[in-house]
Amino acid sequence: MPDTPVPAAVPDSELANLASVIAESKRFGSTVFWATTRPDGRPHVVPVAATWIDERLTAFVLTTSVKVANLRHHDAAMAHWNVSESTGWDSLMVEGSASVVDDNAGRTSLWNRMGYDLSPFEPGGPAADTHVFLQLAPTRATLLKMYGINGRHRWAPATSTKLGG
Repeated sequence: MPDTPVPAAVPDSELANLASVIAESKRFGSTVFWATTRPDGRPHVVPVAATWIDERLTAFVLTTSVKVANLRHHDAAMAHWNVSESTGWDSLMVEGSASVVDDNAGRTSLWNRMGYDLSPFEPGGPAADTHVFLQLAPTRATLLKMYGINGRHRWAPATSTKLGG
């Protein structure tokens, strides 16, 4: 069997700003895998439909969900968009602090901004307390091009510490 050449490493680069991260995320679609940490330290990862609202990744979920309970204990979260052939085997991960929007005013302000009709999931409308919104405020992001073989593109605000991916 002939030797297969190993591709040369592609140097890491920076994503210009959060707007660049948001623009990249759009090509992956609205389904993200949302990761939180349980109170006992075990990870919890679930798919959710999410969209960007005012530079926060936002999802609409059941109030009683494990992810909500986890975020009430520890606000660290990560969103990961799926790798697939349609994205050229690229993936995007966004990390940050998440909050639970569970008050009537907050639910009302976000209700019509998700990009789809929420009423089939919550017929009681934004006043019902059986659903809440999760909002992830990004602190860093990593875009892996073809699983990282073709490079990593990172973003973090100038005030945060940039860490390896």
